[in-house]
Amino acid sequence: MANTPRELAYRTLLAAEKDHARPVDDLLNEALNNSTLDPRDKRWTMELVFGVTRMQLQLDAWIQVAYKGRYKKAQHAIKTLLRMGAFQLKHMQTAEHAALNETVKLCKRVGQSQARGLVNAVLRKIQTIELSQILEPISDPLKKLSIETSHPEWLLEKWLSRYDHDEVTALCRHNNRPPKVWIRRNSLRITQADFEAYLEREAVHFSRSTILESFYEIDTGGPLLRTPEFHDGWFSFQDIAAGMVAFILDPQPGETIVDACAAPGGKMAFLSELSSGQSHIIACDASQTRLGKVKQNVERLGLKDIVIRRLDATVEPLPEAHQILLDVPCSGTGVLGRRPDARWKRQASDSSSLVGIQTNIIKNSWKYLKPGGILVYATCTLEPEENWALIDSVVESLENAEFEPITAEKIKPFIDERGALATLPWNHDMDGMFAVKIRKAL
Repeated sequence: MANTPRELAYRTLLAAEKDHARPVDDLLNEALNNSTLDPRDKRWTMELVFGVTRMQLQLDAWIQVAYKGRYKKAQHAIKTLLRMGAFQLKHMQTAEHAALNETVKLCKRVGQSQARGLVNAVLRKIQTIELSQILEPISDPLKKLSIETSHPEWLLEKWLSRYDHDEVTALCRHNNRPPKVWIRRNSLRITQADFEAYLEREAVHFSRSTILESFYEIDTGGPLLRTPEFHDGWFSFQDIAAGMVAFILDPQPGETIVDACAAPGGKMAFLSELSSGQSHIIACDASQTRLGKVKQNVERLGLKDIVIRRLDATVEPLPEAHQILLDVPCSGTGVLGRRPDARWKRQASDSSSLVGIQTNIIKNSWKYLKPGGILVYATCTLEPEENWALIDSVVESLENAEFEPITAEKIKPFIDERGALATLPWNHDMDGMFAVKIRKAL
């Protein structure tokens, strides 16, 4: 077991480098849960792991300047050690001598003693190089922006085709900062006064949302995860933009609501809380494994009248419903700040392959929406081909479909000119979400 923050960070980053199938935040959470590090060391470790992951492209540019040889051919272990050292030198408050010396010492602890000289030499060279010196010789503005912001060129090119340079830069800066931490009070379990008293007892700095009253922005969430109140279902972690998607449905007592892509169950849970547990909610997902997380949430939060079903919404029949929520699989470019490794796993072709899945989910689900009912289509992507372009192309093929602008006063600042929820990370300082309402005529 790793017993220092740097060693734990190294083992997590190396595991992520070797196994692209598992998100780095899953790997880190697992490592932290099994460690004996104190909360302060855990926060430092998280900053290092997520920071190295986000800034990988920029860190590699630094290292390549200082590295003698073919850095691309270097072993995963060497790359990981160098990136960790470079990030501490250039982006953390760590003293330079500590960043350098402790990284060299780490080589021995993790069985890479032969690399100590190399790591020492490269990091000492990096100490003397400014980012401007790396960027200055680059004539291609796209490549320069890619290194400066540590985002892939193909993604920047897409964004620059519809946003101006300043907006793209602001979006990248948002993605490179730790995301805000939001929690949602379970109104079925705890009153506002008692919940805020609990936060005060835990010495958590909080600010209640002026948009959705059960949401709170807090300074840190880690310590709260270990309190009995979390396990008793007093609250959940959820970005407020995701909360707005559930809020749009306005669930009413007695209604049957199908959440067709429910896992891990955050929006499903908020729907239940919004209806005071009076709606009949059917939470579906194609993945039995992911439905396990939905079940955990239902049990922890004490939610009533929830049915969980494994169901592939692209082809299988849904239960007939008054309202259907389709939080569909998407490219996730609106939540890159929250998913630090996603920018490296996405490909330019992802959106085109996802559009087919998204279209099939809408068309199949529409058949099971009752006349007069509402279908909410939602994504966490900024890409128009998965949002408005898809809606415009699909709605025409749906029988009795009418696009219904969102008019809820509480979320009016986040509604676009056509009536969809469209939060922009750099503008609204929250996740990027898109959602539209489509009504089936009577």
